[in-house]
Amino acid sequence: MDFFNEMREWQGWEGLKLDLKGARKVARESLDRNSAVFLCEEQEKLVGFARIQFWDGAYFIREVFVKKPFRRKGVGSKLLARCENFVSKNRETSVYLTVEPKHSVSIQYLIRNGYDTLNMLEFRKDLSTDGFPERQGEVEILGHELRLLKRKFE
Repeated sequence: MDFFNEMREWQGWEGLKLDLKGARKVARESLDRNSAVFLCEEQEKLVGFARIQFWDGAYFIREVFVKKPFRRKGVGSKLLARCENFVSKNRETSVYLTVEPKHSVSIQYLIRNGYDTLNMLEFRKDLSTDGFPERQGEVEILGHELRLLKRKFE
């Protein structure tokens, strides 16, 4: 539940927070899609998880989440390593994931963990502006200024 609600806040969707029942439903639906989940516990309490999915012929790390008090203590790196080991055991040579372009903390975390190849950029076209998060900032790519969605980060 913490993961889903934090993601919604980052994406500007605070009004769509989930209760425990709703979070369980979304998690179950996610697990039904060729996924594996790895958990990290400390003193018998869940402190983080990672979910990896086999999709379209490749492995994608869909989520890595660590509860706030346990961040910057190596938990996320251990979860990434567990996903990478899973992929290696399945005889694949690459693993993919996405990150918010403005989330510099996550980008630095990935670079520290050996992620050094930029693969894809995701573009979005809003067909309606009703209810969508506002834009904040821009990034230049190949001489084009592209807008960034407003995100809340610590």
